[in-house]
Amino acid sequence: MKSRALIFVLVLGFIAVAVGWVYESQLRSRIETAALVIPDNIDYFLTNLNYRAIGASGDLDYEFSSRRLEHYPRNDISLIEVPALKIYRAAYHWRVDALQGELQHQANLLWMREQVIMQKTGADPLEILSESMRFEPDLDLVSSDEAVLLRSKQAIIEAQAAVFDLAARVYRLSRTRAVYYHGDS
Repeated sequence: MKSRALIFVLVLGFIAVAVGWVYESQLRSRIETAALVIPDNIDYFLTNLNYRAIGASGDLDYEFSSRRLEHYPRNDISLIEVPALKIYRAAYHWRVDALQGELQHQANLLWMREQVIMQKTGADPLEILSESMRFEPDLDLVSSDEAVLLRSKQAIIEAQAAVFDLAARVYRLSRTRAVYYHGDS
């Protein structure tokens, strides 16, 4: 009697271990595959992107970097996380940072959105704040159709829109309010 009970307990234990092992292996495979979601509307993505463009003279024209870029082939755009743009010129350089970006490949147009900060370095520094700016490298233009705030040593200027022609060094501002500081005050 004791040997039958012992065999029965061993068989039951073996069955319990086998059922637990099968259940755990099925659960583990579900957990491992659940994290692997591959979107069908992105054909490629890049992480830790750093892109440099050379101008016609052979000098570095601009440099673009981002934490992540995702390309959507249906409309040929790329969405960008935390884009940073450096525009190099002989006497000064520009740096543009934002939280989000969009690159329209066919138009060669880079939109920077959300907390955009554009800074000019050099002898006469300038800081420009907006919620949206676009960079057109073919035309050497940076512009915004939204409100912008410009800060320099001499002035604080608010404008409803702005166009910065980097090649001609001409800045056009629409509907402005300004406060100027004199050197002796």
